[in-house]
Amino acid sequence: MEPAPLMNHILVVGGANGIGKNAAKYLNQNHEVTVVDNDLKALDSLNQSVDKIHIDITNEAVVEEKLSGLEVDLLVNCAGVQKQGSVEDMKTESFEEHIYHNFIGPVNVIKTCLPALRRSNGKIVNVSSIAGKIGLPFLSGYCASKHALEGFSDSLRRELKNVDVVLVEPGRVKTGFNEKGRSHLEEYKDSNYSEIYSEKLGQKVVGMGPERAGKRLAYIALTGSKPRYTITREAYWLSKLEKIIPDRLADLIFRKYQV
Repeated sequence: MEPAPLMNHILVVGGANGIGKNAAKYLNQNHEVTVVDNDLKALDSLNQSVDKIHIDITNEAVVEEKLSGLEVDLLVNCAGVQKQGSVEDMKTESFEEHIYHNFIGPVNVIKTCLPALRRSNGKIVNVSSIAGKIGLPFLSGYCASKHALEGFSDSLRRELKNVDVVLVEPGRVKTGFNEKGRSHLEEYKDSNYSEIYSEKLGQKVVGMGPERAGKRLAYIALTGSKPRYTITREAYWLSKLEKIIPDRLADLIFRKYQV
């Protein structure tokens, strides 16, 4: 991957695992990369050539303390959580967790890094999800938080003059993220959806390989200039399908859609 001008200092939030980890690996080939994550064990296992910061991005005061003053030309927000379950089965705390990790956390980081990004005429890349465009069954908390990130990113892009904001909407990637999210279905005993949960838990989770997805994210982060990009064919076609079919037909299709 060729070095990109003005992108020498890259901050990858949520870069110790999954797609963020693989993106950071490619970005680190020709750029100075700092990885931010709340998973200390995963941070310690990363390549020693990257700088590492261990923080909880939902804590605004800690984010300001640890990230203020850093040089940042490119900010990549990858951190997130997913817990599957029906609206009636999930506790309110689960919805709050989604909002704080997938939306408030990136907001905290962006607010802290904006002075540096303004100085460098930099770029913000927010990793959303195709679930940030399309509501999917048993992913209401995740979808709501990613819809919030999408709306926030559009508003921010229209506020800023010298800092670009790009959204990336992956589909399923085989990082273990979806398996971990689906495993929470085991918590809900005697649910109205028990049969569906059992079926979902017995299915194999498919998706794009994490290295390929990470390389794609790294390329978009360095060169992308459009407001939105998808990663995976699944995300691309779902985004097209949602625009051309009636809502009620989409409801019928997505009731059968398995994540």
